[in-house]
Amino acid sequence: MNTSVKPVIALGLICVLAAGLAGCEKNVINEKTGVPENNVVVKEGLADDANVSSAVMAALQREEQLKPFNFHIETRKGDVTLVGEVNTPEQRMLAEQITLATAGAHTVQNKISVKNN
Repeated sequence: MNTSVKPVIALGLICVLAAGLAGCEKNVINEKTGVPENNVVVKEGLADDANVSSAVMAALQREEQLKPFNFHIETRKGDVTLVGEVNTPEQRMLAEQITLATAGAHTVQNKISVKNN
């Protein structure tokens, strides 16, 4: 395995663990996107930026079509920026929809690129 990939995988695992420790999750279908919402409940009842990023990472990794890809997620005041590369425009849109369905994510700046085959 490429040594530059190992830190990304480790970061992804840390994010998934942090999301699991952050609170409870409940699946409700978002009426706008048709994608299950990923509601993370924390003590204060509000998801802070780190928890939002962790929840988005966990949600993206649960989606079979997106598991093979690595994403960089940055959240600032609920505004989520997605960076990465996928194979199809549909995968790009799916990542955006999943992010929008995640609790605490208010807007998404989708900087995911589609590979040229």
